[in-house]
Amino acid sequence: MTFLPRVTTCALIVSSLFSAAAASDEYHRQHDAHQHGIVEFNIAQDGQDLLLEITAPGADVVGFEHPPTSEQQQQAVERAIEELKQATELFAFTASAKCQLTEAFITENLITHDSHAGHDHEEHDHDSHHEHATHGGFSAQYAFHCADIKQLKDLQVSWFKHFPSTEKIAIQAITETSQKAEQLTPTSTLFKF
Repeated sequence: MTFLPRVTTCALIVSSLFSAAAASDEYHRQHDAHQHGIVEFNIAQDGQDLLLEITAPGADVVGFEHPPTSEQQQQAVERAIEELKQATELFAFTASAKCQLTEAFITENLITHDSHAGHDHEEHDHDSHHEHATHGGFSAQYAFHCADIKQLKDLQVSWFKHFPSTEKIAIQAITETSQKAEQLTPTSTLFKF
């Protein structure tokens, strides 16, 4: 299974079926930045496979959205990446569906974003550039193969225990039998397909 094309398929499926919501969210992100406390989960079924894509503000994961300014912040980013790789600690699909993690791909743009590479300081508005660069975050893509996908009924989310700054998780899910959007909170952590 080639991971990146499947993630792209996941994004295309979710965005096409939730186009009105996605357009509204994109407008909101571009004109009002992003909201701290809100993490996005997009889930798509592809036969026996489930593709899960997570987007989270850096503030929700490590407490800041700028490049690390200390060794402690650098280590916080590295720990978060390792924690995000442990998908089965963050959420669990219905046990009887027998879903096994097959791939995980985690990225962040706090450390890896070189905010001054490739352009001349004299040719841009320095203040607005730094304002844009300070909204770093994390992206995680997971692929699962489910031996009995027909048994998939729910997703239990433990994200809030690991990243307590998160206030809500906005989930959009598309399976062969349903489309659903819902918000989870620290007191409501079960998503039903």
